[in-house]
Amino acid sequence: MSKLFIPYIMGNLKFIENLKILSEAGADIIEIGVPFSDPVADGSTIMNAGAKAVEEGVNINFIFEQLIKNKETITSKYVLMTYYNIISSFGENEFLNKCEEAGVYGLIIPDLPFELTQKFKKDFPNEKVKLISLIAMTTSEERIKNIAKKAEGFIYTVTMNATTGENGQFHPELKRKIELIKGVTDVPVVAGFGIRNQEHVKDIGRIADGVVIGSEIVKRFAESDPSEMFQFLRSIRKTLDQI
Repeated sequence: MSKLFIPYIMGNLKFIENLKILSEAGADIIEIGVPFSDPVADGSTIMNAGAKAVEEGVNINFIFEQLIKNKETITSKYVLMTYYNIISSFGENEFLNKCEEAGVYGLIIPDLPFELTQKFKKDFPNEKVKLISLIAMTTSEERIKNIAKKAEGFIYTVTMNATTGENGQFHPELKRKIELIKGVTDVPVVAGFGIRNQEHVKDIGRIADGVVIGSEIVKRFAESDPSEMFQFLRSIRKTLDQI
């Protein structure tokens, strides 16, 4: 199986343009961050990008409208990374139905723990929209197995005990735990948080089924010109293809 390239972008006024660039550069699945006033998992880069998007007037309705309008021209799968307050305020069934209409492959909900995710699936069943599981390095092995066995879409393994984009060492147990997860699930196991360059991609990609790159992508979209951005994205795609 080819290693998955899963970049993250903030849902801002330019997110469709950025989404198409990522798709053309070889992204397999693209995470779209829904701007939220009180994020809990995001580091400063993504948090500031979200705050700017809120100031621009971007909200979930705008994101849905743009995805519905452009979904036929996007070749990559895409998921929404959002907080439960946004889903609850929208209405759970209505939110899932809108995701289906907009072509959303799945949802990542960082503040919805495993037990509540299972309750959500039971209370608001929708086979078309995957609920993506997060597994932290602090999670016990028994709990890892329970989460992995019921996972769908892919599993997002958090590489360190930190927020997104932080500099630091990947958790010393990361590779062993990825192996553990892969042994009890049939869905791809990817890793994210702190992955910024080709060396990180080579290191993590040897064991994981793919990588998530968030803060570095958001930063480069804000600071790089389009040709530089595309070259960086293609370098990540090429690195994954060579593993």
